[in-house]
Amino acid sequence: MNKHTHISSHQEHHLSKHIASLCLAVSMFIFSSGAFSQTPSPVLASKNSENTAQTTTPAPVSSVISLTPATTQRFRIENKIDQAVLEKFDVAIKANPAITVLEFDGVMDFSGIDIDAIMGLHDRIKQHHLSTTARGLCVGSCALLFMTGYTRTILPAANNRSTRVVLRPITNQYHEFLVEQTDTLIEEIITRSDGKVTKDFIRKIYLVRDDVASIMIQYLAGKNDIHVSFLERAGEKTQALELSTAEGLGLKIGE
Repeated sequence: MNKHTHISSHQEHHLSKHIASLCLAVSMFIFSSGAFSQTPSPVLASKNSENTAQTTTPAPVSSVISLTPATTQRFRIENKIDQAVLEKFDVAIKANPAITVLEFDGVMDFSGIDIDAIMGLHDRIKQHHLSTTARGLCVGSCALLFMTGYTRTILPAANNRSTRVVLRPITNQYHEFLVEQTDTLIEEIITRSDGKVTKDFIRKIYLVRDDVASIMIQYLAGKNDIHVSFLERAGEKTQALELSTAEGLGLKIGE
């Protein structure tokens, strides 16, 4: 696995400014694009968390993970993927081996991405043959991991807001593609979909030219299908991938 390189305080300051700009750019893109005109789903704190505040702008805070009642057999991840997620998942599935589903709810990549945790979660999906669900925002490594589930279900976000699965390559803190790890997940995605997700389709993510561009899979509550589009660069017109349907990509739509 790649190890993070130490950067100077000047570089850290520059990176912090870049992250702030990126968050603003993502927000501007979501609100300005006709296809993605609805506001993002608030990131809700876990019922077991002391922090009950809601915010419409995800922030790089510690992950909030909750295990829903055993009858649902579901483990939920919010905010980001880090070592705390792996540790809590391992404790949860040891206590309740009936867990079969990982639910991603408002998960994004932030600065200091933990590639070991990302690939560790990938290993656990394979080890336990987990299905996946996505709700609200699921960006970058979250989207790739969601697509590697043994079944993959898109759920509506709270208050009838849209769920957006934003497919991009995994990158390091210098915004360089981590091709080896991304390709590992791409191969899993193709396999899990029984070839419905083609290599030509999914490798289109390598054509992105900035930190906003992506393949975007969007689902609006109450709709019968998904909307899929590609953006090569921020500020350019999105390209609707009209032939892509939930069934065509091996996805399910849940309520």
